[in-house]
Amino acid sequence: MKKIIIAMSLVIIGSFGASVTFPNTSFADDNDACSNKGKILTLKPWYSGLTNNDHDCSLKSPGTDTNSQANYIWKIALNIVDDLLQLIGYTTVGYIMYGGFLMMTSNGAPDKAAHGRKTIMSAAIGLVIALASVALVNFISSKIGV
Repeated sequence: MKKIIIAMSLVIIGSFGASVTFPNTSFADDNDACSNKGKILTLKPWYSGLTNNDHDCSLKSPGTDTNSQANYIWKIALNIVDDLLQLIGYTTVGYIMYGGFLMMTSNGAPDKAAHGRKTIMSAAIGLVIALASVALVNFISSKIGV
């Protein structure tokens, strides 16, 4: 159990270290400099991938046909869902730290330590699900051409 907790902690610390070290790396919308201007941490703005790459950073036209308008709306929805899933990931990291705090302050009480371990494991499972969901949303978003 300790090895799993240590491994998950190292993965989380490594992920945050990589996001701080390489903040501008993005697999989708690499050439969209206007969308990167509105980033907060790793949260992208709702208009990410929908701007013209000229100097005024205006929004692209959704087009006149139904398919391009649907893709435009789906791109906005996926940007919002991606940000919400990333917020869920940040929340699960907070719960992992809370579980560690519970374990440290248990003072040897087995029920409090077990509650801390259960909190950490539940949060770790939630983090894996949130990260997989973010990857899936980014994959779908990259396949939608606007």
